[in-house]
Amino acid sequence: MAQFANVDTVYQTVLALANKEQRGYITPQEFNLFARQAQMEIFEQYFYDLNQAKRSIPSSLSEFTPDAIEIIEEKLSRFIYHAPLSPQGSGYALPNDCYKASSVDITTSNSFVHVERITRDEAIKISSSGYLTKPTSSRPYYYQLQNTIFINPNPLTNLDNFSSTTLGSYGGEAATVKFSYYKKPQDPNWTYMVVNDKAIYNSNNSTKHFGLDKSEERDLVLKVLQMAGVSIKDFSLVQVAGQADQNTVLQQKR
Repeated sequence: MAQFANVDTVYQTVLALANKEQRGYITPQEFNLFARQAQMEIFEQYFYDLNQAKRSIPSSLSEFTPDAIEIIEEKLSRFIYHAPLSPQGSGYALPNDCYKASSVDITTSNSFVHVERITRDEAIKISSSGYLTKPTSSRPYYYQLQNTIFINPNPLTNLDNFSSTTLGSYGGEAATVKFSYYKKPQDPNWTYMVVNDKAIYNSNNSTKHFGLDKSEERDLVLKVLQMAGVSIKDFSLVQVAGQADQNTVLQQKR
């Protein structure tokens, strides 16, 4: 069972380090704001590192290793979700919690077709190109525009007869558009009650732990400390946390 980074563990560590030399108090409201931003920075870095690693791994000078790629993919695997897409006009609406598309496939009772992703500019060029480059039911493509994707050829052929999963016919058969995507990690939320004018951790239904793995607690602490250092105008704290964060990144790539 996956273990998530504990929001109270991170907050208490941040407070202990920030107050070690009387550097100032970080309120729960400030922490929650910093924690959400720190989590998204780490989450977005996964995609950047994975892309860089796959592009540079053939090189003997690469700072990444095959093991590093496997570690990043394992971290991202917990965020992959699958869902059928619902029609929205001539396109298909993406789930509200979608951060990044992974794959789009069209399935029927007897077939499975992967849909290639292209840019909107490429789609415009293809639409005005020759017959040989036009998409077919066996070689479809899609492009994304904000929170909607558009597939060509469009499997939705009968607007009066579809459900959220069965979207008309494709090559004469009922077709379903299946979508795999990376879900945004849930926003952390440290909840508390006030006792003698002091905020005390109070876990309840509003408490939200980080969506990242427990192994990321150290990096979360460092990033929150950097942001807190700016907030309380202690730039030595920013510098120390930033250097420790950079050292951690270099170690993970080896």
